[in-house]
Amino acid sequence: MMARKSGRIEGFREASRQLNTMSKAMARSIGKRSLAFPAEILARAVRANVVPHNLTGETYESVDVEPAKQKRGVAVQVVLADIAGVQLEFGNEDQIATPVFRPAIDAKMREMQDVFAIALTSEIDDGVIRKAKRDARRAAKG
Repeated sequence: MMARKSGRIEGFREASRQLNTMSKAMARSIGKRSLAFPAEILARAVRANVVPHNLTGETYESVDVEPAKQKRGVAVQVVLADIAGVQLEFGNEDQIATPVFRPAIDAKMREMQDVFAIALTSEIDDGVIRKAKRDARRAAKG
């Protein structure tokens, strides 16, 4: 088994400070939009790994990005909804496992981190601008 890779996102401390000054709803919205970009990259990589093993196309089409249920914070998940995907990923007594998620994660980790860092800073900047415009409109109304 390969060792898991981790990385650091540059500028995350400043982004975290800006998120802490925003309302919870705005921070959650920014987080969801920022996480959607790397999740879509992972979904495309998983679909590419599924293609050689997919006869009907249903497994390929069942790979999707969905919001995850979370008590605190924000999460999105890449799901393989087709039951054949479970058999493909983990195998069974008749079929050997042919992982599609782990190779996709290993191959795209750096790209996903880079895209997330760019998306997060961009979304935070856009959020700050939206908040400033909203505050200016409220101040103009009096």
